[in-house]
Amino acid sequence: MNKMNELDTTEQPLNASASAEKRISQQKIESANGSSWANKEDIDTFDQFVQRFWKGEIAPDEFKRFRLQNGIYGQRQEGEQMFRIKIPWGGLSAAQLELLAELSAKAPNGVAHITTRQNIQLHFIKLEQVTELMRSLASVGLTTREACGNTVRNVVVGHCAGVCHRELFDVTPYAETVARFLLRNPMNQNLPRKFKIAFSGCPEDLGLSPMQDIGACAVLRSAAGREERGFQLYVGGGLGPIPRLADLLEEFTPADRLLPTVAAIVRVFDRLGNRDDRHKARMKFVLNKLGVEAFRTLVFQERTGLESTMAGQFPPLIIREKVPTQRASSVSAGSSREPDDPAYRRWRATNVVTQKQDGYTMVSIRLELGDITSAQLRTLGFVAREFGDGTVRTTNQQNFALRWIPSERLPAVYRVLGAVGLAAPSAERSADVTACPGADTCQLGITSSRGLGAAVGALFDDELKDLADETGIRIKISACPNSCGQHHLADIGLYGGAKKFNGRQVPTYEMLLGATLTPGQASYARPVARIPAKNAPGAVEAVLRLYQKERQAGEPFNSFLDRVGLESVQTVLAPFTDLPPVSEASNQYLDYNAEEAFSVHVGPGECAS
Repeated sequence: MNKMNELDTTEQPLNASASAEKRISQQKIESANGSSWANKEDIDTFDQFVQRFWKGEIAPDEFKRFRLQNGIYGQRQEGEQMFRIKIPWGGLSAAQLELLAELSAKAPNGVAHITTRQNIQLHFIKLEQVTELMRSLASVGLTTREACGNTVRNVVVGHCAGVCHRELFDVTPYAETVARFLLRNPMNQNLPRKFKIAFSGCPEDLGLSPMQDIGACAVLRSAAGREERGFQLYVGGGLGPIPRLADLLEEFTPADRLLPTVAAIVRVFDRLGNRDDRHKARMKFVLNKLGVEAFRTLVFQERTGLESTMAGQFPPLIIREKVPTQRASSVSAGSSREPDDPAYRRWRATNVVTQKQDGYTMVSIRLELGDITSAQLRTLGFVAREFGDGTVRTTNQQNFALRWIPSERLPAVYRVLGAVGLAAPSAERSADVTACPGADTCQLGITSSRGLGAAVGALFDDELKDLADETGIRIKISACPNSCGQHHLADIGLYGGAKKFNGRQVPTYEMLLGATLTPGQASYARPVARIPAKNAPGAVEAVLRLYQKERQAGEPFNSFLDRVGLESVQTVLAPFTDLPPVSEASNQYLDYNAEEAFSVHVGPGECAS
């Protein structure tokens, strides 16, 4: 096959915050945006710190803070590291995917994991492997810098940005500008706690602005006879044991004031965040204490000062709109016909949407629990280069999205993806379950969220097959209250805990129902029942069967919940909240993928470090 003509991307890339002489020296970096996120000095410094740590010259706590700032997170298993790769706005090139395929092959489990913040993680990595992995990443412009720690984490973007029919404008370049401005910026190196930013351009708000420290939603207004771009800015959202919805900071922040405003918010948080109590250190607690009016006053004062003292120092916004130069096809007319295959038709109906650009489609790649193998990554890179624009996007639902796929090439794309198990239907539908890594690797994980995720997912292959492709019902699972699986954002959310039944400690899940994420009307899911882990799949099935039986024509799941009330659901769930004696059902007292008696084992939890 001949390579598809590239999209026209001749515009200049956005300015980066790191100076040119500090960047990785190489002839070419093929990245999703044409510019490297890597920095050779970061890697050299990390290597030096590792050597000094091994010599006993750096205390463990000091090294841990530095390690986390560089994206390396200690696992539950002693001596093993989680290696988190930062993927700003979720954009990856084919070359980057191929490099990630090489790196994932070196991980003991042979897979890469997509996170709910659009990053990619490798697990079971030894500390002595990290420096060389970082150098490999840098060769294709990727970095782990500030993927963990008390910094601004990955700046995320809804994966439909730039191709969505309903978007006001493509927010990607604005997110990239913010990400580059903050990466390695001194104001972002030692915040009171982690800090999260997201952008959305369409009414569906795929960036999930209500849960962010800063959520930026695209807005247009007319001024002096011309259309002006800007953002509704929301602040102070967050999940975890005490979730909080973001407040509206400013109805319209002009695009040219975006960076000063973001900088002002970060600086106010840096000054006022709680550095004495890690459990109350997120920015949402600053908003709880001050209220949004007082916080707004401080931010606007800070912004005025920054615009005065840093005039001309903020990097300019350079907008790069991708427009196809032409559509070329290397697939024969015969092979491009829509096959008369039920499996293909289902995949086409659930995983493919048309772009706003005529003749092009976006294809969602559904991954089981966010995992993708080395061979699958390599194939995905091939498909992106051969059939699309040479890039993909990660999504905050732990999937990939291929964009700029000509409609007539979909049958060929389906065949290639299907050969490596990447053509599963029901992407972003009920069967597409989200789960954090959980107790398999995380020190704070109480339960095996991945085990439960697999069990719930299996329902949609069998008992709930008729509901697998439902839209508007997302199931999200976390192994603890910290909500890395985003259970608060789910139609059906579950988070792990423990409780004694008949004198034995048992893994449990709190079930929450009915999140709504529309900006200005958002509400988190509400708790309804605490359920032993092995009963949780049956409980999910019972809730969905109740909905299927009693919903009105065209009634969405959340509207159904509002009409029948949570009390009706709790009645259906009551049989799932208890266990028989151990002698009658000993397996019900175990966690998933476990043979030994359950007990809670949690470590210090480096996400709170």
